[in-house]
Amino acid sequence: MKMSLKIKSALILGLIMILPLTSCKKEASFEGYTISGVVKGLDEAKVKLIEMNFTDRGAKPKVIDSAQMTNGAFTFKGIVEHPDRVIIKIGDEFYSEFFLENSDITLEFDTAESNRGQLKAKVSGSALQQVYEAQEAKIDSIMNQKKFMPLQAIRPKMEVAYKSEDEAKIKAFQEWRAQFSDLESQRQNERRSFMIQYAKDYPESPVAPWVLAFQFSEGRMSKEEMKAIYPLFKGDAKHTAMFKYYEKTYNDIFKNLGVGSIAPDFTLNDVNGKEVSLKGVEAKYKLVDFWASWCVPCRASFPHLKELYKKYKKDGFEVVAIGTADAEAKWRKAIEEDQTPWMHLNDTGEDHQYGIVARKYGVPFLPTTFLMDENEKIILRNPSKEALDAKLEELFGY
Repeated sequence: MKMSLKIKSALILGLIMILPLTSCKKEASFEGYTISGVVKGLDEAKVKLIEMNFTDRGAKPKVIDSAQMTNGAFTFKGIVEHPDRVIIKIGDEFYSEFFLENSDITLEFDTAESNRGQLKAKVSGSALQQVYEAQEAKIDSIMNQKKFMPLQAIRPKMEVAYKSEDEAKIKAFQEWRAQFSDLESQRQNERRSFMIQYAKDYPESPVAPWVLAFQFSEGRMSKEEMKAIYPLFKGDAKHTAMFKYYEKTYNDIFKNLGVGSIAPDFTLNDVNGKEVSLKGVEAKYKLVDFWASWCVPCRASFPHLKELYKKYKKDGFEVVAIGTADAEAKWRKAIEEDQTPWMHLNDTGEDHQYGIVARKYGVPFLPTTFLMDENEKIILRNPSKEALDAKLEELFGY
């Protein structure tokens, strides 16, 4: 039976009407992210989305995606399995950070507001970014309370004193600053309490590790606190770059490089270019000390360490100083200036970054020290001056 012309026309028209609807339905079902960016003050540049990595300081940046900016505008489209804070690099000069999640996100930048290349992003469309900014505002309000206003005078005075390189002026500044020590501690404790409480209240949120940030570290948190907070994190929070740093830090402190663990061997060159391995250092007890010429507390510890070295060297105490994240010329100059009598090994990576050994040891900050026995079994990890004194006295019997 032949189909009439009118029926054919009706069917074709119906198909034409259905096709756009089907296409729209597919577009609407996209569950990834779209980023629309505008940069004021810059027309063209390569723009990259980069994953953050705090677990290996020497690793090359992992690029999530890249796009070409034209006439000050760029776009990205993709899907993330887990939301996280990322870096956006604009050309060779500018960068910023924001929360990347599967939503329609708009970013606005103004190069005139650059702070040494860092741009403040005006972000819309990211609910996590809004939550994060709200918590940052609360932290700022804690830090800027009226009772803490006298502390604002510290930084400008400090910069003047240290830039002068005048020991008398630096000492005078330190004595003046001492009057604010209690107030500084109070401000830091209030800030710290807020950050820790937020992590406890929202352990599944990917924002929580970023609010707590590097508060989760040796020197800023007791081992008991770290043990209590670490297992609280769940869900998306555990997939963030910051939590991955927590995971490595926790494992380094309590498993891989904690007290009772065997320190990994390494081989580095000394000041004369001679290769020295950790196992090759013959001593009853070895203090491995990671430091840099620019690290003020590192070099401030040397006078007392000289006393310990002089006291126990003859009975088998050795210091293995590892210079890292430094310029070789400055490293050598500091050794000469400080007249430190122990062995010095160089572990600086590319672009003056942490070297291979510092990364292997998960060095969280400088100075980082490990006291170990002749079999490289760790006895103390980052001990205080008092703890090191007491342990050496116990080990050597005087």
